[in-house]
Amino acid sequence: MSENPWLPWIVFPLVGALIGYATNWLAVKMLFRPHRPKGFGPLRFQGVVPRRQEALAESIAETVQDELISAEDVAALVQTIATSDAVRHKLKGRIDALISEQLQSLGPMASFLPTDLVDKIKGRIEEEVFSFVDEMGHDLHGTLGEQLDLKQKVRERIMAFELDQMERLVLRVAKKELRHIEFLGGVLGLIVGLVEAGLLQLWN
Repeated sequence: MSENPWLPWIVFPLVGALIGYATNWLAVKMLFRPHRPKGFGPLRFQGVVPRRQEALAESIAETVQDELISAEDVAALVQTIATSDAVRHKLKGRIDALISEQLQSLGPMASFLPTDLVDKIKGRIEEEVFSFVDEMGHDLHGTLGEQLDLKQKVRERIMAFELDQMERLVLRVAKKELRHIEFLGGVLGLIVGLVEAGLLQLWN
């Protein structure tokens, strides 16, 4: 190397960058691979996510329930939908259609019914139906709040994921960030190589 003082400044950074990039590339791959334990005897290894899938599912489910949406939130949403103006409008339209059908079934006799009487009947039926829907909304709110185990539902869904499916999902969401990790490994390896070349020059 003394015959070519620039050789360490080329070889060390290139080797360092290659090793740094390859190491981080392998680390990213080992997040999911291998899916099943490989090796022999005590020397067995498995991807981080497959090995920790149950713990990850538990942690994610707990975070979803505590920080994002709870069973109470779902129950309140159900009650809001059940008592919304849109639902009332659909129910009112259905009631009007049913009453019209019944009036048509009476034939000529329907003409003898006063219009205000028909309107009162419609209004009374609507009041009863809307009251019933409101009660159902409150009942559903209480029932869901008590019985819906959102954490368990999320946990079961994550545990039901195939590892290939989970891997594709993570890579689709974080592909750019994982590439940056691999690239950063190459940059750090390059810097280490430059430092080694500098130390070698000082040593000589």
